[in-house]
Amino acid sequence: MLIRVAENQTGEAWRNLRHELQRLHLVTLATDQGTVAQRSLLIAGQQAILNQLDLPEPPRFYDFRPGAA
Repeated sequence: MLIRVAENQTGEAWRNLRHELQRLHLVTLATDQGTVAQRSLLIAGQQAILNQLDLPEPPRFYDFRPGAA
């Protein structure tokens, strides 16, 4: 049902929506200073999809952990 709602709201086929959104990544960066999980920047197509679905932009940073002292 969620797929159909997304298609109706955006006017796009699910395969196109999925292809665009799969390009969004979350990476974990680890150093001696600590660890942080950060998502990639949104490109115009991804931002348009989120806007059409009335969804907020996901947080840029997800997790901070200080390194061992």
